[in-house]
Amino acid sequence: LLLLVDMLSERMKSSSSSQLAEKQCNQYPWSLPHYFVGLSGPYDISNHFDFEAGRGVEQISPMKPICGHTRLNFDRASPAKRLLTHMTSFREQIDASDLTNATIQEMSPPMLLVHGIEDSTVPFTATSDAARKLKSCGMTDISEIYLEKTEHQDVVMHFMMGGSAMDAVFDWLREQRRHQHVIGRGGGRNVKLHSRL
Repeated sequence: LLLLVDMLSERMKSSSSSQLAEKQCNQYPWSLPHYFVGLSGPYDISNHFDFEAGRGVEQISPMKPICGHTRLNFDRASPAKRLLTHMTSFREQIDASDLTNATIQEMSPPMLLVHGIEDSTVPFTATSDAARKLKSCGMTDISEIYLEKTEHQDVVMHFMMGGSAMDAVFDWLREQRRHQHVIGRGGGRNVKLHSRL
């Protein structure tokens, strides 16, 4: 998700200067993914560090050294907070008329966030909080699926080996493909909340 946020930031920068930049934006050798699926992610590192501290595992968890040992670095490694930082800088560089032509939703792919309700490693609230924060940044095409009787590792295993996570993701992808053929990409879809309870 961090890579997607950084790619969106680059798109925002390139599309804000002129219509020419907007045309060039579509000609980059890299492109944004058509869809994004997140599985049981700790999308706010600072909050997740607090959760780990509450369980007494923050000193042995790899999260702290990987993400830089400080709250500031935790925020930099948190996708929604990073996107908000990029957007603030983006808005300072352009005028209001340009903002309507290059919204975050027009640039971002449809997203699916999947989490197991019984996850004790990363609580499922991490996904609901991430969806809410990303929506507040303008990414409105976000679906959430919460799987009952499913723990942290189960989501990944069921996705790889077959099971409820794989079924949920492929059902969502098929729905996106059908929807894309009917109205085209970015057709004003809103946040959807699904539960497999």
